[in-house]
Amino acid sequence: MTSPDPEHLLSAALRAQAGGSPGMTPPPPQPAPPPARKRLPVVGVLVFAVVLGLVVGALAGVMTVFSPF
Repeated sequence: MTSPDPEHLLSAALRAQAGGSPGMTPPPPQPAPPPARKRLPVVGVLVFAVVLGLVVGALAGVMTVFSPF
């Protein structure tokens, strides 16, 4: 048997100290899943825009038809 090289012995000891020994520490907890995202009310906004456009268009048409000029 040969004696271990002091440099390798020191580097192995430092690596073991830095990384810790496997199995001694519990594994890190799993990250929490991201919260569920709420869906945007796309259909409601589109229906509102269409109804508002129809009302404003009808009002503009009535004002045009009955204008005195």
